[in-house]
Amino acid sequence: MVSEKRKIRQKQATMLLDISKAIAEAGTPSHRLETYMQVMLEKFNFSGQFVAFPTAIIASIGESEGGHQRTYMVKTKLGDINLGTLQRINSVINDLENNVINIDTALETIRHIKHQESEFSGWLYILAYGIVGAGFSTLFAGGWLDVLAAFCLGLVTGGIARTGDKFFHLSHVVVPFAAMVVGFLAIMIHHYTSGINYVLVALSGLIVLIPGLGITIAMRELSTDHLVSGSGRLAGAITVLFLLSFGLALGYMIGHKLFGDEAFTLSPPTPDWFRYLAIVITSLAFSVIFKARLTDVFWIFLSIALAYTGSQLFKLWLDQPFISLATAVLIATAGNIYSRITDNPASLMQIPGIILLVPGSMGFNSLTAMYTQDTITGVQAAFSAALVAVAISVGLLAGNLFVPPKKDL
Repeated sequence: MVSEKRKIRQKQATMLLDISKAIAEAGTPSHRLETYMQVMLEKFNFSGQFVAFPTAIIASIGESEGGHQRTYMVKTKLGDINLGTLQRINSVINDLENNVINIDTALETIRHIKHQESEFSGWLYILAYGIVGAGFSTLFAGGWLDVLAAFCLGLVTGGIARTGDKFFHLSHVVVPFAAMVVGFLAIMIHHYTSGINYVLVALSGLIVLIPGLGITIAMRELSTDHLVSGSGRLAGAITVLFLLSFGLALGYMIGHKLFGDEAFTLSPPTPDWFRYLAIVITSLAFSVIFKARLTDVFWIFLSIALAYTGSQLFKLWLDQPFISLATAVLIATAGNIYSRITDNPASLMQIPGIILLVPGSMGFNSLTAMYTQDTITGVQAAFSAALVAVAISVGLLAGNLFVPPKKDL
């Protein structure tokens, strides 16, 4: 009897470790992961601690009634945001709590969740990169030709990113290689059309790779006293910015050597009705990039629409970074309300909304200015990006004061 109980407890501990690994590789910040796993320990009547880093998890698990604890270390990979994984894990835990499934079924399901294929095919994933590029070029006040060029360069970025997932050595140079190719193609398109803002187009084409969300998450981890994880994540995000800026500068240099130095063209922006249409289509594209479930597409659209509408309204009374602060409070509150109503993770609504606010483009422009010896502009842009990241982090934390989250995912 004692032996059977020990086996059950070991299965439960193993399940907790698998849950923490799957959640970490779905892009969950360390402070959310640690808090959620602490709740899971209490649900299974364990004592212990989880300490999460960007690439590892250290867990100490033992019986709650004075039992000895065992310490485990789980190696994790830095994963992209995967809202589908978070939703599926949440569903498994809900079923386990409601006695719909047993511990063995839950353990087997969680082990297979991270290997589960997205509901979207590979070509649709690449198409989503193009749509996001076109959508952001519209938000950046680009013209019709800019939108078309950004769509094409987004497809190029998506194709390189998908290819890098399949080849180990290429995966380490995807970021600078994609930036170089996009920068060169932007110059080439400008040369043969003489009608695009190649700086705006290149930025839009690379927008999915720009780690604005990573900078924001790092700031939030630092503000919640997760200093090691926040510092590591911030260093990683800044490194990606350097790689993007270096690759883009190299692409520009090759393009200018072949086609000559030409000033970019400013075109009249697309009309307002197209900008609103772009918000809708971009929302669908982010559902693919974040690997969300088809049933969650509406909520992602609602989140992005809420973020865009809120930022436009707050712009009438506020300036940056306070626009981002107020919008982040709105998104955090809406996400927590959604979580309380549906019993789903609040991240499903919060992450897509935040993506429109993150300061990645400002940080990218900062380093680009540095490469062109425009130091003052570069420093100003970097300071503005840091302020916006801090504002978003504070806004997300403040939103929890108005409506406390039901779940920590």
